[in-house]
Amino acid sequence: MSSSYNIKMDKDKFLKELGLNLKIERIRKNLTQEQLAELADCTAPYVGYIERGIKCPTIYQYVKIAGILNIDTGNFLKKLTDISSENVINE
Repeated sequence: MSSSYNIKMDKDKFLKELGLNLKIERIRKNLTQEQLAELADCTAPYVGYIERGIKCPTIYQYVKIAGILNIDTGNFLKKLTDISSENVINE
């Protein structure tokens, strides 16, 4: 018997958590938004939008930024999913 899960997640909350966590890691690495943007081939305003939860980075951009910040993407996203999930319903 197989189970499926319906995970309800608030998008705004997820994006704010994602952005805040990326900002914390950027600051830990002593990088400015401008420096991170240059390394990630994007703009400083775009980094700011991500950090404030206004923009959702593409998978490519997220992986690129995570690599620069030495973030384990799997664990990072799992943690964010757990934080952002309103509930999990076993169907």
